[in-house]
This record gives sequence, structure tokens and C-alpha cells, in this order.
Amino acid sequence: MTHDQAVAWIHQVNGRLYHTPKKTDRPDSWVAVVRVPASGARSGKLIIALGESMLEAADAAEEKWQTLWDDLSTIH
Repeated sequence: MTHDQAVAWIHQVNGRLYHTPKKTDRPDSWVAVVRVPASGARSGKLIIALGESMLEAADAAEEKWQTLWDDLSTIH
């Protein structure tokens, strides 16, 4: 996933990205927050993914989101 693809995907699923302010005594950290794919029992739940870069956090969130989406698709 490229930077532009990550940003587009986060917007597509109405997610958010958060970045902690850089300090010299700790590495950068990013948090991606997205809702799980829509289903009756899972509505309102979130995926929280962490990374040392924006791309790493977005990619981790997308991977988990896709796994949940695939599970929903095979159930129905």
C-alpha cells in the first residue's frame, strides 16, 4: 500500500489517523482507528492499529478490516 492509497482507504471507511508529537526520547507513533465492517452484532466496534509510521498503522488496520470483511462474506 502506498501513502496515497492508505490515506484514501482511511477516508473511504471513515477512519482517522492520529500521530503523537515527535520527541527526541521516543520514536514516532501512529494510530489508525476505523469501524469494523458493518454487521448487526459488530456495529459500533472499532479497530485500533498502531505503527511507527502512518503507512504501518493504516496497513495494519486495513489488514484486520479485510480479515473481518472476509469472515462476514463467508458467513452469508
